[in-house]
Amino acid sequence: MASPHTILGTVLDPSGAVIPNARASLTRSDGSRIAETQTNERGAFHFDRVTPSRYRLLVQATGFQDANTEISVGTKNATSIRITMGIAAQAETVTVGGNDLGAQVSADVAENTSANRLDRDTLDRVPVFDQDYISAVSRFLDDSATGTNGVTLVVNGIEANGPGVTASAIQEVKVNQNPYSALFSRPGRARVEITTKGGTQDFHGTVNFMFRDSIFDARNAYALAKAPEQRRYFEGVLTGPLTPTKKTTFLLSLDQDYLDLQGIVNAQGPKSTIRENVPNPTRHFFGSGRVFHNFSDNDQFWIGYSYERRTVQNQAVGGTVLPEAGTDARFDEHEINVFYRHVVSSKWVNQLRFLVGHYDNRLASQNQEPGIVVQGAFIAGGAQADFRKTEYHFDGTDTVSYQHHKHLINFGIDIPDISRRGFDDFTNIEGTYTFGSLASYQAGQPTQFVIQKGNGHVAFLERVFSGFVEDNIRVRPNVSVALGLRYYWQNFFHDVPYNVAPRIDFAFAPIKDNKTVLRGGAGVFYDRTGPTPISDLLHFNGVTLLRFIVQNPSFPVSPLELASTPTSLVTLNPGARIPYTIQYSGGVERQVTAQSTLSATYVGSRGIGLFRSVDANAPLPPAYAAIPNPTLGQVRDLESRGYQKSNALEITFQGKPSKYFTGQVQYRLSKTRNNTSGITFFPGNSYDPAVDWARSDNDRRHKFDILASSQPSRFFSVGMGVSLYSGLPVNVTTGSDNNRDGVVNDRPPNTPRNSLAGPGLIDLDLNVSHDFAFSRVPDHSKTLTVSVNSFNILNRKNDMTYIGVITSPFFGRAVAAQPPRRMQLDLEFKF
Repeated sequence: MASPHTILGTVLDPSGAVIPNARASLTRSDGSRIAETQTNERGAFHFDRVTPSRYRLLVQATGFQDANTEISVGTKNATSIRITMGIAAQAETVTVGGNDLGAQVSADVAENTSANRLDRDTLDRVPVFDQDYISAVSRFLDDSATGTNGVTLVVNGIEANGPGVTASAIQEVKVNQNPYSALFSRPGRARVEITTKGGTQDFHGTVNFMFRDSIFDARNAYALAKAPEQRRYFEGVLTGPLTPTKKTTFLLSLDQDYLDLQGIVNAQGPKSTIRENVPNPTRHFFGSGRVFHNFSDNDQFWIGYSYERRTVQNQAVGGTVLPEAGTDARFDEHEINVFYRHVVSSKWVNQLRFLVGHYDNRLASQNQEPGIVVQGAFIAGGAQADFRKTEYHFDGTDTVSYQHHKHLINFGIDIPDISRRGFDDFTNIEGTYTFGSLASYQAGQPTQFVIQKGNGHVAFLERVFSGFVEDNIRVRPNVSVALGLRYYWQNFFHDVPYNVAPRIDFAFAPIKDNKTVLRGGAGVFYDRTGPTPISDLLHFNGVTLLRFIVQNPSFPVSPLELASTPTSLVTLNPGARIPYTIQYSGGVERQVTAQSTLSATYVGSRGIGLFRSVDANAPLPPAYAAIPNPTLGQVRDLESRGYQKSNALEITFQGKPSKYFTGQVQYRLSKTRNNTSGITFFPGNSYDPAVDWARSDNDRRHKFDILASSQPSRFFSVGMGVSLYSGLPVNVTTGSDNNRDGVVNDRPPNTPRNSLAGPGLIDLDLNVSHDFAFSRVPDHSKTLTVSVNSFNILNRKNDMTYIGVITSPFFGRAVAAQPPRRMQLDLEFKF
């Protein structure tokens, strides 16, 4: 007789939020009912002592469409099921697999198998350095798709600065799920989506301890002696009921981090090479508390508060940056999060999320001496980086979902940012000298001197608003289409009528077995400036903060030279508008085993009107002597005239083809070219920006990643992370400001931008863990997991920070490398 097994399941709504109190019924193929249960506060349910066979599972909840699917219970100890309940005539999405990594293709537009998803069990089994789950999944992002503000982080459906909870309170991390959804501002491979845990009706918790010490690590390739480094990390989460009825619950998460790293200096001084290790300690604390309440009609409300503090000493020291040019940093943030889901009827659901917060970010130089930058050799003196940024911010979104026959319509408003921002810019108060080479430094002949005088404080209100509507249509059981529209608005820009972003997505299963799905889509995605360019416009207006760029000054600079130098400005080009990217894709997905899929997708994108800076008052060619307006210095004009072209082929395999492998494998072949690297980028010649058309700074031709786990025996599990990347390009420069435009980025004649090939990367990480089970009672299990992790286990010298300055003694070489082999011990107790 076959031994009994357990069915474990999680029930979610279309946004990824858990659905408590849903009723789950398990029946045999003949319709006879075996068992019935309800989901708990985490949206989880289980059936025990189920014999191997095929069953039907029916899940029902007020305000949601019934999910009815067939499942197969095999010979493993537990079968894991993930169910997303639609609130419209949207077909349910069910994933069956031991680690819930996505096992079945679906003709639903939101369920592309090219997405990368790590659930809680996967996060516990794969190697994750320093419990940084966001970085672990970021390997699957596309750097060419990110906007001016970098990667977008979406937490429980709302854009945020951080996850709002500690590591063990994260339930799931996703990349590229539903890439063209109108509910989000950026495409799928430019955002990381996080779903956090909720409260529970019984007390549950996790306690983590992580430890690293350099005594077990290899020596950094550029360090003369092994740097004494150590990390001690304490983290945990506790959930449980707050009231006897258990309708009100809580979640408390805390972490305390002691990180003692070393900066590895590898510079060339006037007389000799400088090699030393410099302490770079970081202290971090994070605390978060949330209270949840579930109403009898499936409405849910929760509110949470979090506080974070981080201090860093000797920041930026390493490579060619000497200890004296380091900075100390401190960051403090308070945040309040609120969520309310209201089930109006069986057809209408409203979900409101918002957060309010305040942060204070300070940067202080180690000393106040003038800065010394010798291109490609060393950076010394004072960092001249004293800066303070404060912010009071509000982010929020309100989404209304309506179901009618074959339609699921989502519409609402999204406010990514309403902020009162303060910038206190005390950089370059004593000034910074830049030298083109060691020889020019020894001769006392700087290329330029930059100094700032005046009022460094500005405050302003930044406002960003979006509205969206999206219709998910189940045209036929094997065909679905999503049509969406998103509108963008940002103050300081006035192209309001034009910022409309249409989106379209489709999925079609052409064969009756539903094991092959054709999928495609396209969308327009608008960018944002972020607050720093706005701060620059307000600071450097010719009155508030005066910036002087002295060309070929004496050393030290004389008062007469300063007095005769006009101030520089930052202006917004009258034709500037918010840039946008058009992305489109098409591909095929195939079910290759019962629990694994293979997909191949072409992704193309075009960046239109991208941000860059030009000197509108640059000296005129060919002599570069006379400037158009002698009463002004550099006039940095922020314009939106850049262009980017990207094409990529992605091949993704994921799932559980056998008991020895559960995970995801992805290969990406891509090519990206552009003529700008962002809003702070200056072309080599402001009068001919088109000459900068070349490989993008982020152009990796080949990228191969594996993130997987295996259970070779009942005594231990093995997790693996593999990254094989080709190199990024390096820009070759002269080290001097030959055209006198105030920017030291001039290239040798007939040398294209980014013409030097940088180093590739080969990295292998392993995790070996064993579970000590003290209790196996469902929902009351107690397990101690001991994990040993090794990162860069091959101890490969992965070079970085390649020097492209032709006058540097390091030209064509690296001055820093990725960390060597490191060992990490993790102890995790769950109850």
